[in-house]
Amino acid sequence: MRSLLQLLFLLFCVQRGYGHALPSLLDHVVGGADTASPDQQEPAPRPRRSSSDAAPASASACGLRSVQLQVRDLGLGYDADETVLFKYCGGACERVRSNHDLTRAHLLLGGVLPRPGPSGVGGPCCRPTHHEDLAFLDNAHRWHKVEKLLAAGCSCVG
Repeated sequence: MRSLLQLLFLLFCVQRGYGHALPSLLDHVVGGADTASPDQQEPAPRPRRSSSDAAPASASACGLRSVQLQVRDLGLGYDADETVLFKYCGGACERVRSNHDLTRAHLLLGGVLPRPGPSGVGGPCCRPTHHEDLAFLDNAHRWHKVEKLLAAGCSCVG
């Protein structure tokens, strides 16, 4: 959090033309003017997640999932009792703020860029990066192939 505040303050100072005084301003505004030398300061403690807060990685991380279904349950209009393994992407994606995101936020707050509409808001989502085809036999004994139906790889997008 401290580094985010420092970055936002740095962007503000550069925009206002106070770049020459940044080192002393950052110490005064963000960290406070500490008189101890850097060797004598203790590192800040890292926050720890309790075991009750942490979800199992396999349940929450973005990844490939699968479920067995009958082809008719896929909603594609085929009359087929055959059971297939439907592979899909699921799980949470952590929002990681890049330098672009921080600068864009600063420009939005400053009114330099127009504000996005409601559809422009959202975080990354778990999406397929590769697909596989599905072939099956329907109840009339005809083969069907549906291209790019199954997920073959997943990644956080957005």
